[in-house]
Amino acid sequence: MIINLQDDYKNIMIKKIMESGLDVPDNFDTMKLIITYYSFLRKKDFAGPNNIKKSKNFKCPSELQKGLNKLEDIIGNGGDILPYFNRSAFDLSEYDYLFLDWGIMHFHLGDKLRPHENLIERTGPILFAYKHFDTVYFINIYKHGHWADKEVIQEMYNNWPELIEQFTFKDVLSVSHDPTDRELMRLRKCGVNTSVQIKDSHGKLLVLMAPGMGLTAARTSINDTRLYQQTMKTLRRIQLRLISEEEHIKEDMQSKGIEIKQEISFKLTSFDQHHLYLLDEDHDYTITVRHA
Repeated sequence: MIINLQDDYKNIMIKKIMESGLDVPDNFDTMKLIITYYSFLRKKDFAGPNNIKKSKNFKCPSELQKGLNKLEDIIGNGGDILPYFNRSAFDLSEYDYLFLDWGIMHFHLGDKLRPHENLIERTGPILFAYKHFDTVYFINIYKHGHWADKEVIQEMYNNWPELIEQFTFKDVLSVSHDPTDRELMRLRKCGVNTSVQIKDSHGKLLVLMAPGMGLTAARTSINDTRLYQQTMKTLRRIQLRLISEEEHIKEDMQSKGIEIKQEISFKLTSFDQHHLYLLDEDHDYTITVRHA
């Protein structure tokens, strides 16, 4: 049997990326390109339907309320969220460290599109939001520049400790150096992960890992890197299973009146959330494989 599901998957993903309209760097290898595309898709996933929760201190300037209402409807009910992204989000060579490291998205809050662009008018204050399963948490509205402000994580903990507690180091009481916001930005640019120190409701120090799971040395998301690695393992497992079932597959082909003229050769033609769709073009024979 001729089959290479991993290569087929990579080719399909690269085709999707090239057709996406995004700016694609020519110096990324296939793995890094797919991982950065995963990160972009996770941003798009902030579009609804989602539940929405707002922090106790959440406050929107009156002049941005109309824009916030429109964005909130898209996050809650669905719609096109792309206009609320920053411009660099559409360039896969750009690193959104706030999102990649801490899992926090920022959204502009204009209520009209810029002339000749599919982007909402840029605003000084921006919404910081965090998604966990089907709930989006509105942390607050911040001015530009709070990309490494640990007070943002503190605000998350103060409102939703259950979101943060899963990232705490239970037996760590302190660390030798708590990087400043500026130092954290520099470390991110070098692909270095750091802990975050905040305080619990009793004033006790909490040391936690990045609530977005942090960065790899290549400055890609650990979350999305793990997804890529798991996908490759799943494809390899399915491929080995199909090879082991080759005789059964041939029997099924023959039962359908297909004359096997040459070695069977499967190609992954498409996939969805639950299935892989394979085709042996020479024999016009298809297989659907459940993968999740």
